[in-house]
Amino acid sequence: MTATALPPPAPLGRRVWAQTWRVLVALVAGFTAFGLIWPELDTSSWSEARLGIGLLGDVTAGVVALVVYCFRHRAPLFVTLAVIGLSTVSTFAAGTAVLALVSLATWRRGVEIAVGSAAMLVTGLVGEQLVFPGGDVPLWQTTLVSVVFLALVVVVGVAIGQRRALVQSLRERAALLEREQAVREDRAREQERAHIAREMHDVLGHRLSLVALHAGALEFRGRSLSPDDTVEAAGVVRAEAHAALTDLRDVLGVLRDPAGRDTDDPTGTAPPQPTLCDVPALVDEARAAGATVTCTVAEGACAAGETVGRHAYRIVQEALTNARRHAPGQPVTVSIAVLPTPALRVTVTNPTLPGDRGHDTDGGGHGLRGLAERARLVGGSFRADVDAAGVHTVEAVLPWTA
Repeated sequence: MTATALPPPAPLGRRVWAQTWRVLVALVAGFTAFGLIWPELDTSSWSEARLGIGLLGDVTAGVVALVVYCFRHRAPLFVTLAVIGLSTVSTFAAGTAVLALVSLATWRRGVEIAVGSAAMLVTGLVGEQLVFPGGDVPLWQTTLVSVVFLALVVVVGVAIGQRRALVQSLRERAALLEREQAVREDRAREQERAHIAREMHDVLGHRLSLVALHAGALEFRGRSLSPDDTVEAAGVVRAEAHAALTDLRDVLGVLRDPAGRDTDDPTGTAPPQPTLCDVPALVDEARAAGATVTCTVAEGACAAGETVGRHAYRIVQEALTNARRHAPGQPVTVSIAVLPTPALRVTVTNPTLPGDRGHDTDGGGHGLRGLAERARLVGGSFRADVDAAGVHTVEAVLPWTA
């Protein structure tokens, strides 16, 4: 399981400002409470020393409450109870106590909110009796006002907490979407690379194998050939190499523009890709190279859709290339049938050489895997194996599309 990465911390300037404005609000609220309450106290019987100690103690407790409040994220409940306790003996800490309770409510923990609210209610009532003993306001009225005020404070804190959770959820969702988009882009790039590799292998593998075959024959029989035969053989090699370059240009044109327009072509149109109707010409090329190929194409097979026809052509092309490479001189049978499904069944068989299983599924390279991928892309099936008689069979069933 992959661990979920924690969100990065906010910038230092933002954190400092978030702490500063809260301290400023607490100071304003504390000065307001200090200025409203102290003038109402009956200090006529107090000495100057007692009055000074009271004022200094009030301000000192308020400052301590502010300092403790700055550490609220490390221990929310403990800090809130400490600040509320200081507000019992300090009017200057009243604003800090309210902010601490709001901060505690943003965590949306029911038990902690209940404990903090109860502590603030009790300390508020105790402080009321200490500051204004024997006041004219009944206790039940003071309690009711305190409960309503605390409820408002808690509601504000819970709302802030919900908004923070929503914003964090949206940020995490956005980050998740970005990661998923990156994965999709990587996957698309991998598929595109596989597509390019498959097209290059299927097209150039066939042409270059013909070039290698003719060049090998020319090298082997060069001394016994007449000058005219040598020129003719060299011309075949040149023609096949030119055809390979042409096929390479066609493939690159299609890969650059999937819609079929070659941007390097001034006419704006790329040469058409081979289809099922081009299989006889492909077989003729193999025969010209010296292979013995028997080809049967069912009537109406060429009516298959362009995509299915192109895949069928590439399957035959790769199968002929494998047969020429792994079983030279062996007869090859190509059969293209139309099934009632409807579907196309492409079958290419050839006897293998004794001990050779180089183009079997278990030992094959990228060619057979590319053919299997072609069949899968159009929803078909593919198999390639060698039976007990040593006959290698490549068979693909491709759904019919007009």
